[in-house]
Amino acid sequence: MIFDKKIVMINGSVQLPLKIGTRATVYQYDGETMLTSAVAAIKQVAENFIVFETQNSTYCVAPHFAPEPASMAVSTVSAVCA
Repeated sequence: MIFDKKIVMINGSVQLPLKIGTRATVYQYDGETMLTSAVAAIKQVAENFIVFETQNSTYCVAPHFAPEPASMAVSTVSAVCA
């Protein structure tokens, strides 16, 4: 499968509410804070992760991805974004 957008997986949390048309604030567990470009779509909100898209990227933000192998995590995001 070919992805149109870069997939960004982040260990952290998203400041809520997450709204389409506004920038998302992501608090990474390494202490850094990042601000995305405007949210274009919210793909999935679950108890342990959130997947959303901006114009150029698909973000999956979760408290942790370990010990799940990266390939499994990408497959999960791919399925949600299909």
